[in-house]
Amino acid sequence: MGLPLSAILLFAAPVAALLAAFFLVRPFKPGWTHWPILASCAVVTAASVDLAAKVYAGSVFDVPVCAWMAAGNWMVSFGVRLDGIGVAVLTMVCVVGSLIHVYAAGYMRSDPCFSRFFLSFHLFFLMMIGMLVSNNYVQFYLFWEGVGLSSYLLIGFWTHKPAARSAALQAFITNRVGDLGFLIAILMLLGFYGDTRFGLLFDAMGSQPAPLLPLIGLMLFVAAATKSAQFPLYFWLPDAMEGPTPVSALMHAATMVTAGIFLLARSWPLIAAVPQLPTLIAAVGGGTAIFAGLLACCQTDLKRILAYSTVSHLGLMALALGLGRVGVAVLHLLMHGFFKAVLFLCAGNIAHGIGKSTAHVAEVGGLRRSMPMTMACFVAAALSLAGIWPTAGFFSKDAVIEAGLEAGPVWAAMALTAAALGAFYIVRMLLLAFYGPGSGQKPGHAHEAPPQMGAPVLFLALGALSAGWLAPGIGRLLACGRMPSEEALALPHFSWTVFALGTAAAALGAVAAYVLTVGRPDFEWTWRREYPRAASLIETDLGWRKVVAAAAFVVRRLSDLVGDLLDHRCWDGLIESLPRATLPLGGAVSLTSGRLSDHLWWIVSGAALMLLAALI
Repeated sequence: MGLPLSAILLFAAPVAALLAAFFLVRPFKPGWTHWPILASCAVVTAASVDLAAKVYAGSVFDVPVCAWMAAGNWMVSFGVRLDGIGVAVLTMVCVVGSLIHVYAAGYMRSDPCFSRFFLSFHLFFLMMIGMLVSNNYVQFYLFWEGVGLSSYLLIGFWTHKPAARSAALQAFITNRVGDLGFLIAILMLLGFYGDTRFGLLFDAMGSQPAPLLPLIGLMLFVAAATKSAQFPLYFWLPDAMEGPTPVSALMHAATMVTAGIFLLARSWPLIAAVPQLPTLIAAVGGGTAIFAGLLACCQTDLKRILAYSTVSHLGLMALALGLGRVGVAVLHLLMHGFFKAVLFLCAGNIAHGIGKSTAHVAEVGGLRRSMPMTMACFVAAALSLAGIWPTAGFFSKDAVIEAGLEAGPVWAAMALTAAALGAFYIVRMLLLAFYGPGSGQKPGHAHEAPPQMGAPVLFLALGALSAGWLAPGIGRLLACGRMPSEEALALPHFSWTVFALGTAAAALGAVAAYVLTVGRPDFEWTWRREYPRAASLIETDLGWRKVVAAAAFVVRRLSDLVGDLLDHRCWDGLIESLPRATLPLGGAVSLTSGRLSDHLWWIVSGAALMLLAALI
């Protein structure tokens, strides 16, 4: 079965747009760089919807396109796999990512490096698409690294800001830990099976399990945990907020941070074959969800609140995965893409409205009158994040809670605690931004975003409200391809018990947020002054950032020591002594005196010996 035209357009449209924008538009009209890229987004979105319809109708594609790496009998092909999981995430990424592109065209219009931003932004988009449709681990790793490189360029886009440069470098270096684990896993799979195509590999594992399969599974989890910001390697993600708001929205809602969850979902037949590894994934995910949720409850920068929220929800996805509910994890990934994109873009609208790149809660109190549309969209996304019926987040959040209830009380408590914390921090953010008194906001200073920035947020808010009603269809779509098993991909049915528990957890968090913001409007500003040690502890992520800084210091000092011993004292001395030893050594082993007759004699002698060898 050959590839449909829509699959080819997934790559052809972005590549053509990038080439046209760079070579034809950028040199002459830099301000028009976004037009071919926006056209590419439209084509890719239409293609993803068409592919989702084809897969939903029963057509699953796993097609090798060409051989791009070969050595002897060993070969890695460039191929495309389109199954239920792949096209479900692909469609969300394309729809959400395209709307964020439209928003970015308005948000970044006055930036002097507008053309560079859009080229890097669309490259990021292309790398994520390529990763989602890869049919083997080597190709997946290629685009995985492309996503990491693109994120580095975008997080540090404002190179004049030292914080942005530092955050980009931190994200890049931290993700190298996971990338190394991923590379080790791929090399081990190649060494044992000689192939990394998902379909062939998982079939072969059933009859011939690899002897180091537990280590391979663990390395894949390390890769996923780093990219999807699970504890203890989560800290790079909140600091990545130094990039422009469209970057934060695309990275947190639809691309980079979901890559690790997608890797685990794609690799689930391998992960499930390793005893106790799913339990480890669930424990790390549940712990991350609660830890990051607690930190989100105390943040004061709008984008950092949402960043810790992303870490928390990624933990919920990992929790569902570890409990064997792959379909539930993917469903929450899809719903999270809509409501988190809205929240980040609303934060961008707020910052834009007050003339800053980001906003502190003390600067934005009382915006409900000056930014009514932004507030309406924020409320829709906040309800979805809190999991209130009938928004999109309700369907996926309740599915995670049900998975926890079926697995045991500890897992259920983790899911319910994370849900209550989520309702608390998002209602707190809503009240502080739109109802709170603030301390630096001047009446009438903020203004609503222009239509080019407002319209994408409105469309995404509609998705945050209604996408959950597509859950039955999404469940049937995920089952197409059946990798992982149909049981792992199944979505739960509605349960009044789960509904009551989830709603009660959300209500508890929302009421607590109301009491501490509206009921006690001075609480947010006074507790930090009265309890400076507690405030300092929050700033260091309950002390974990100090641990990370100490570990980085030790590694740096060790590398400096090794470098001094091996490089300066040993290697440099060896290199510097070579010129002094060359001339005496050359004289000692020389066979000639340098005269022309000697050279001719050796040439004739050598030629005679070669002739003799040929005749014999």
